[in-house]
Amino acid sequence: MGKIPSVVASYLKLPDVACYTGHCLRRSSAALLADAVVDITTIKRHAGWKSTTLAEGYVENSIENKTKIANQVLVGTATSAITKTVNVSENRSLKVE
Repeated sequence: MGKIPSVVASYLKLPDVACYTGHCLRRSSAALLADAVVDITTIKRHAGWKSTTLAEGYVENSIENKTKIANQVLVGTATSAITKTVNVSENRSLKVE
């Protein structure tokens, strides 16, 4: 089972196929579980980790979490930009000719 990642890497003609180990499957599956918003206990059991801190690293680095944070930043930025635009517009006097 642990050799499957190197076989896949070899088939895909990736460099350094020896670097692809069974650990890749462990990391990838933990990240996929985090993306699926599975609880931390399930991730720990799946990967065989006792450390919550280690498992939380996969949650923090999950695509789902990054997307959530990016959306919060974008919504916050957009809201801030709209507020600034409204404030600037309200403070300008219109010239009528």
